[in-house]
Amino acid sequence: MKCPQIFLGLLLSALVNTLSAQETLTLDQVFEMALKNNFDIKLIKKQVEIADNSATIGNAGLLPSVNANASTGITVNDTELEFAGNIAPVNVDAAQSTTTSLGVNANYILFNGLSGKNTYQKLQLNRDIVLMQSRVTIEATLLQAANAFFVLARANEQFEISRKNVEVSKTRLERAELAYELGTSLKTDLLSARVDLNSDSSALLNAQIQERTARRQLEVLLATELAEGVKALYDDPELKLWTEADLISKAQTNNASLKNAELQLELAERDYKISRSSFVPTLSVSGGDGLNQQQNEAGIVLSNTASGWNGSIALSYPLFNGFRSSTQRQNQKLNREIQTLENAKLDFELNSDIKEALDSYNQSYKLLKFERDNLESAEFNLSRTTELYNSGQLSSIQFREAQVALANAEVRLSNARMALLINELEILRLTGQILGNE
Repeated sequence: MKCPQIFLGLLLSALVNTLSAQETLTLDQVFEMALKNNFDIKLIKKQVEIADNSATIGNAGLLPSVNANASTGITVNDTELEFAGNIAPVNVDAAQSTTTSLGVNANYILFNGLSGKNTYQKLQLNRDIVLMQSRVTIEATLLQAANAFFVLARANEQFEISRKNVEVSKTRLERAELAYELGTSLKTDLLSARVDLNSDSSALLNAQIQERTARRQLEVLLATELAEGVKALYDDPELKLWTEADLISKAQTNNASLKNAELQLELAERDYKISRSSFVPTLSVSGGDGLNQQQNEAGIVLSNTASGWNGSIALSYPLFNGFRSSTQRQNQKLNREIQTLENAKLDFELNSDIKEALDSYNQSYKLLKFERDNLESAEFNLSRTTELYNSGQLSSIQFREAQVALANAEVRLSNARMALLINELEILRLTGQILGNE
């Protein structure tokens, strides 16, 4: 039966074409594309622009307001005028009166308990908070992209492991067919070789599907289409000599979530100061220049024009507003205390997360060393088993066991390698270093 060989030939031909057309991708390239194209990152950058545009002294009420006014009106009346003395009465039907007014007015608050200053500082804090929140979003997105990248890398390696298994099983089947034709082996050995080749070919197809799925998941995060046979490239991980105290110190300085919480506490303090300003008098000034003109078809004064400037100063103080100001101040004080507790909680949890991440990292590295040694043993075992199998000293079942053992060792090594790299990135995120110099 040549069907398995024909099927295998077509499969390997398609895979060779895929491999020849593939492109490579590094983690740095993934980060670069994510920063440029990821939709969540684009959205948060727009929010940063809005917050930056809003942090002005004008929005805080620290600049005067200037208004220009212009109006004109016409009145039509039937007018009857009677005068004292010997002046004859005047009767005018449909008498028109035209009034025109032009003016410019300016208002400025001289003092309101530093509410304007505190509001401006609050707007600046809001801008800093949005900027820090954008950093949290970017770091989380980069970590997601890195995870997807390593999932693709693991799928690439699983595909390569499956491809080598197919090649080994194909060679074994060819040997079994020749031995059966020569009458030196049983038909059960031939059937067993065919079953194993079919099983490995099925695993190869599944590995190819996993590669495509991993690629599509990465494409969503990068908002970029990748080549069909793209291969993830990365450096083999080496142990980082991190200490718990050093990592905690860096996290206290750089962690984006912790910095955001500190800014939130400053914002709560600023809101409390703004609420206190409601108990302080407000002093304001206003002034303007204007022109008023009136034209009448009936009356003693037929035309009246007045122009000039005006100014005033006002002092106001809220005597009673239903205890709203007092309630607001008490609530802002409580919000400040709540944020202080939130900061303490976050700080405690961050220290715990770093300890857990460092422990996971160290354990992952130990596992990686073990799997490297285990792979060397599995490779040597398969090499030795192949020699004995080719010389007829071992059965096909024993050879298959050595082949499967090597494949399993390669898979475990791949998983251990990816786990270590992901744990490393998590530590970099917790300590605020995943963006590097960005």
